[in-house]
Amino acid sequence: MKRWLQILFALALLSGPNFSRAQVATPAQAIIGKTICGYQGWFNCYGDGSPVARWRHWSAGQYNSNTGSPAPNAVTFEAYPDVTEYPATQLFQTNLGNLNDGRPAKLFTSYPYETVDLHFKWMQQNGIDGVALQRFLGETRDGVFKSQRDSTAVRMRRAAEKYQRIFYIMYDMSADDTTFFKNDWLHIENDLQVTNSPYYAHQNGKPVVCIWGFGFNSRVNAPAASLAIINWLKGKGYYVVGGVPTYWRTGNNDSWSGYTQVYNAFDMISPWSVGRFGDNNGADNFAANLIAPDLAYCNTNNIAYQPVLFPGFAWSNWNGGTRNQIPRNKGEFFWRQLYNIKNLGFNTSYIAMFDEYDEGTVFAKMADSYFAIPNNQYFLTTSADGTFIGPDFYLRLAGQATKVLKGTAPLTTNVTIPYASAPLWFRTSMEPGYDATLTWTDSADPSSVPRNVSTPVCGIVSNETSYTGPSAIRAAGRDNAASGGSYYYFRAFDVNIPVNGSTKLSFRTFPTNNLSRYVSVDLIMTDGTTLRDIGATDQNGTSMHPGAGHGTVNTWQRILCNIGAWLNGKTIDRIMVAYDHSADTGTFKTYIDDIVISDTASALRSAVPAQFTDSVYKTLSSSQSRLLQVYPQPASNTAILKFSNGWKGVGYLSILTATGGVIGHQVINIEGGQATLPVSDLPGGVYFLRINRGGQVVTQKLVVVHP
Repeated sequence: MKRWLQILFALALLSGPNFSRAQVATPAQAIIGKTICGYQGWFNCYGDGSPVARWRHWSAGQYNSNTGSPAPNAVTFEAYPDVTEYPATQLFQTNLGNLNDGRPAKLFTSYPYETVDLHFKWMQQNGIDGVALQRFLGETRDGVFKSQRDSTAVRMRRAAEKYQRIFYIMYDMSADDTTFFKNDWLHIENDLQVTNSPYYAHQNGKPVVCIWGFGFNSRVNAPAASLAIINWLKGKGYYVVGGVPTYWRTGNNDSWSGYTQVYNAFDMISPWSVGRFGDNNGADNFAANLIAPDLAYCNTNNIAYQPVLFPGFAWSNWNGGTRNQIPRNKGEFFWRQLYNIKNLGFNTSYIAMFDEYDEGTVFAKMADSYFAIPNNQYFLTTSADGTFIGPDFYLRLAGQATKVLKGTAPLTTNVTIPYASAPLWFRTSMEPGYDATLTWTDSADPSSVPRNVSTPVCGIVSNETSYTGPSAIRAAGRDNAASGGSYYYFRAFDVNIPVNGSTKLSFRTFPTNNLSRYVSVDLIMTDGTTLRDIGATDQNGTSMHPGAGHGTVNTWQRILCNIGAWLNGKTIDRIMVAYDHSADTGTFKTYIDDIVISDTASALRSAVPAQFTDSVYKTLSSSQSRLLQVYPQPASNTAILKFSNGWKGVGYLSILTATGGVIGHQVINIEGGQATLPVSDLPGGVYFLRINRGGQVVTQKLVVVHP
């Protein structure tokens, strides 16, 4: 009888208000030894079906209205996202201009499950352990935003379980309303029940919750109330993490004094570091003067420590200030922070943030170049520091950092992972602040000793002649060889690109006179092989040797070469811009723009995936107009556009793929009822031409075949 009474008493304790939520958890649920990303999940677009019902965090929208849609000088985010992998139903049209590769400027919404699913898929693919979901307590006082936050938490649980990522709730709050917080947390426990997930994070057998904001001197000074909340959570069996001020230990600068008892009550301390330093030297000083003594204090007082790492920072579109304020420096800024904490013995980190496009601290996929941002608004790109960095680089970098902290990858002083991954290895339109820009200017490549060329010049110029954006490479000089030939191979970009059978090189050239036609792009491999000497040809069968001559004087023309047919298995070491010609004299000046190296033809023009569907093709075919004839069919060099509706003057031409993707725009002059369109730079295939004149639109199919 006594044994049964003991069991009943235990059951009563479990069902009562003081039930402790502590439970035995597997090591996989622990946050010590893990890399955790902050997850906002707060981007909304009008029409996405969310309770917010407005544009939110992309711009300042109005409730139940498309008013406030992102537009030039009316955006509140810094880094433009790469949206190529989002389902079309999760993308919403903005009032920004088209991207510079021709795609419409659309943005994703965080509300649908499909978006959260994609984000957690990226985490799994790159080995990121999990997330701390942000919950802004003040925001939840509004029922609309509370409903949004609740739905995000539930969707996140589903995705976390699918992709086996851990998660926990991270409150952003002050201590000025203890009752409101307790009621909201009981709602999390009892109504949303996300803490019951097998992937809800636990530490020392206790479910984890983080409180961010106690002690910051920008918030209410209420240490007693702060301590009461911490103790209430700990009394319920929680492991409580504190997101605390940078100077929590000394109680000055960004911290209230008199908070020592509050900070010591946390099970884990995670001091905020974002924006506290701006370069590698600053990161070193921060580690030596703050993290190291903080860690010693925590070890003495039995408090765990979760250092915060961030990739860079800027918010010029939202709060003004300097563009690219804290540069990412090709990942080296983040890596120096990692290097420092690993040397201090850490195996744990908090990354700020997974999806913080607002302040430019995002690790999720973002625009890689000038091609991938709207044509009428500044945005931060991954390549802003002058080297091409792929859209997924920071996801891969976070994954590599996780391996280093776990001890499954070696600690290196610098970033060692590739800057880009297949299928898009390199692209630039030469726009400083957005793109890869010249590594070397006016310099001969060491693989070739210049011959008979004086006043050699090779550099990026703006507002002269360009194809995309205001900038291009200008290569110029004087050929002095009445006999014997001349050449000058300018060193341009240092790269490390593996070539397979599908790899292609594309660029545009604008020669200003006949001699300038002998300027081209050349490649040198790590084994010394050069593109020019291996027999490669372009889309027209012309040798890729600069001496073969390319392009038409005073006309932009695209050169395309399937370099994989000749260089498969090799690795590109450098990209060169070269002048090479037989005996001649005179000056040359050529502009080069839009250099792209990719494993897919579609990536040579834009980042739009080549997803052919019969329905899209039939829709475009059905829109063909009898008012426009295009011949010859097929065309190889030039197509004639003949209009039977009396059109004349200027028209706006868009070129579409058979899948509906826009790959180019240009203005055409219609004279005598017809216009001409050069097509030699289009790869063979089926296209649709769409001409807009005065609001009237006609469409017709074009087939391109090259002999």
